[in-house]
Amino acid sequence: MTNSDPFPPQGDAADTALQAALQSEAAGDLKTALLLYRRSLAPLASPPATAVAAQQALSAHDALARLLVHEDMAAAADHALAAWRLTPADPTRCSNLWQLLTHLGEAGDIARFQGREDCVGLVALGNALRRDGQGLRAERAYRRALDLYPEVSFTLSRLACLCAEQQRLEEADALFLQAAERHGGRDAVTRTAPAFLASLREGPPAAGIRATLAEGRASADRPLVVYASCDAVYARKFLPTMVRSIVEDSGLDCAIALHLINPDAEAEATVSSLAAAHGADRFIVLRETIDLTPLGDNAKTYYACSRFLVLPDLLARWQRPVLMLDVDLLAIRDLKPLLATSDHSDLGMMSHALKRLDIWSLLYADVLHIRPTTGAWRFLDLTRRYIRHFLDRGLPVWFLDQAALAAVHLAGFTGQAAPRLTVYPADIHSSTVMVDGEGHYWTDDSAYFYSVRATGGGQHAVHRLKRRAGTTADVKPG
Repeated sequence: MTNSDPFPPQGDAADTALQAALQSEAAGDLKTALLLYRRSLAPLASPPATAVAAQQALSAHDALARLLVHEDMAAAADHALAAWRLTPADPTRCSNLWQLLTHLGEAGDIARFQGREDCVGLVALGNALRRDGQGLRAERAYRRALDLYPEVSFTLSRLACLCAEQQRLEEADALFLQAAERHGGRDAVTRTAPAFLASLREGPPAAGIRATLAEGRASADRPLVVYASCDAVYARKFLPTMVRSIVEDSGLDCAIALHLINPDAEAEATVSSLAAAHGADRFIVLRETIDLTPLGDNAKTYYACSRFLVLPDLLARWQRPVLMLDVDLLAIRDLKPLLATSDHSDLGMMSHALKRLDIWSLLYADVLHIRPTTGAWRFLDLTRRYIRHFLDRGLPVWFLDQAALAAVHLAGFTGQAAPRLTVYPADIHSSTVMVDGEGHYWTDDSAYFYSVRATGGGQHAVHRLKRRAGTTADVKPG
């Protein structure tokens, strides 16, 4: 006869609950899964006493952070912090926690987090106070978090962004450097000291790109160049719809410049079909071939940055205004009124800083109106120098392009006349679209662009959009 243990080891109870939670989640019963994941943590000591218990706790915290992120970001951050503490060197958990601590805490959450002394609560309070315009109290909350939890280096990033917002550029720079040394990521490519930017400007010219350039015979006669850059995959997925929207809906008399990075046969066929459909003489095609194998998954950073490595040269060559667009944007109305707002500036671009509270969203890189001025060239040249500095040092970190734009804008011209910048509001973009079975689509009644990026799954069906039929206000129910 076998005697059963009436009090099984803690790990057994935790494992039973964990397996049941996984099954519930797989079956789509998220409410039960949440309950069971929490139950699996109850028998475990904190910190877990064994390697097995630690792995069980890690699995539960990862799952709870994932399931709670859209329901309660602060609770998700609590679990992400617990998971990070168990594996502080894990880059994915490091990134997850950084993201959550960056975005949690809305202006209306101040009362919720007031009085909390845990790390997540203090950072959330700081974020909420910043969003409410209470910078002094926000700083106190961040510094309290750093005093109590100095091992959580992500708070340095929050405080650095606050200092940058207040033009305390040298202080912000020192904090970004500390954060970069501790956890890397975007903080490692963010510098705001005017002296650093001055050293880039005074250094040797930055390298551009190696590419071939084919210019249609009539392209030089157009008063504006619309320019987009992408890899072969994005060329196939987005170029047809984007180019059609420029030709049919933007109201612009423009040449269309397509910068293809490592194009394959399908991408070339896509461009050929576009030239045949819309007139080859108006197209300009740059073809860049570069070995990105050493970058691995970070090749996407180069795709985002390559355009800034060549823009100063293109502006000098074309001597015309350039409208640079992300390839996954669609023009959904006449763009001339938007561009007119930046006609007296050197550059026009969008900002969404109030929503994100981070320096990487100070200026967006998806719409950039560039005037053929010395000021615009100075801005773009320093942006190229900044990006090249970090690429050459093996730091192809995602959002490098927008870190560069922010740094150049904030700290690049503190000792001299700065280029003039028009800031476009965030609602020039819409993420709303309705499409019928024949490809007719209806969009926002006031925005200038439909942003595929903002729609999540919408990017997989963008090829369905064949002809703009009007605005969503025109669509009658039923």
